[in-house]
Amino acid sequence: MCDKITVIVHDLKKVHGSQINFVTRSMSSPGAAEEVKKAGIKSHGIIARDADGKLVTTVQGHNYQKDKIEAVVKVLLAKKP
Repeated sequence: MCDKITVIVHDLKKVHGSQINFVTRSMSSPGAAEEVKKAGIKSHGIIARDADGKLVTTVQGHNYQKDKIEAVVKVLLAKKP
């Protein structure tokens, strides 16, 4: 992940880490390319899954700001039982 996104995700993890399991991966990490392809993302971005591993939402690329990442967090929190 780019530095901008990494900082945002780590800050959100401090606030929501007990409710959401945040995992950050480099595209060069094992299995990352396959996971991105399976999620329907062209190159890289956010893949948000629920606790059962079901795809909830995705965000293509990395040209977004904190508000977009917070929106994904809100969607995930809304899916929690």
